[in-house]
Amino acid sequence: MSDAVRTLLLNAVRRDDVAEVRGLLRNGVDLNWRGSDGLTPLMVAAGKGNADLVRLLLDAGADVYTTDSAAGGTALHKAVQGGDLETVKVLVEAGAFIDAVAVTTGHTPLLDAFWYKHPDVVGYLLDLNAGLNLATHYGFSMRDHFEYAINVNTLGREKLLAAEALLKRRIEADERAVERQKLMAATAAGDLIGVQVLLANGAEVDARYPVLNGFNDLHTPLLVASRDGHVEIVRALIAAGADVNATEPTFGAVPLHKAVYNGHAEITQILVDTPGTDIDFQGSTNGYTPLHDALWHGFEDCARILVRAGARLDLVGHDGKTPLEMAVDVFGPDHDLTNTIRNT
Repeated sequence: MSDAVRTLLLNAVRRDDVAEVRGLLRNGVDLNWRGSDGLTPLMVAAGKGNADLVRLLLDAGADVYTTDSAAGGTALHKAVQGGDLETVKVLVEAGAFIDAVAVTTGHTPLLDAFWYKHPDVVGYLLDLNAGLNLATHYGFSMRDHFEYAINVNTLGREKLLAAEALLKRRIEADERAVERQKLMAATAAGDLIGVQVLLANGAEVDARYPVLNGFNDLHTPLLVASRDGHVEIVRALIAAGADVNATEPTFGAVPLHKAVYNGHAEITQILVDTPGTDIDFQGSTNGYTPLHDALWHGFEDCARILVRAGARLDLVGHDGKTPLEMAVDVFGPDHDLTNTIRNT
């Protein structure tokens, strides 16, 4: 397909010519080709705030995750900059990452929403738990940036103040959420009696921690207990019905990943023995199964538990490695564990 045809699509999007865009799509034009400005048709439509065109392009297969080649921003960044809330919602509902970071600036969509003075977009992203404690690549925290914007702006100041009110409301809500997270607090502290009392009094066993851009963001207590090695708390949480396959959003890991990654063999065995545990779950960051993780960090006892439990040996991570290849890399080709995996 020629560059001229691809350019036709970009120009039709810039003109908001839905009919021409439909015709070009029927002829199979490349949806994700970038123009001289580094933008794809989806990014152009998003920046213009044309929600209908954005839907049309997404339905035709436009990539909602790719970044522009000039600044490293996503279509969601462009939509936020344009300020059309409906377009922002369409992209988020299509799976756009709300905390995507632009490569050049470190701006998230939320930070751009402040920068471009769109309080309705700010409120929407805050309600979706967009991160507040991420910093730009030039050293500003979200709050530093916001204070700077208020100080240097005169026109549009009322919009910034409206956004500031929403930000304060979210911060206060996060503080209240942390205060309510007594089960998580007891779990993180390794307080078994506290955990048992809270569970007996009806604490929500799978309540997720709020997004504070910290180590426990959106973790359940079982994820934290498995990671931190609190054996008896793991038992108590599972007995109370905790989800043994709950994933956390940073690495896409389940409790079993957390246990083996940190070498907690007893917790590994508990989880493996719990009905319903997916021992072959592949994390979203690297595609590793718990067995990959155990081998990667050299925890032979955890790896042996998983092999004995029937962990799959044919699954590959995003680096293309099978558990056997990882065992060879970490333990060596003649190690007993390597041979066990080879011969299983």
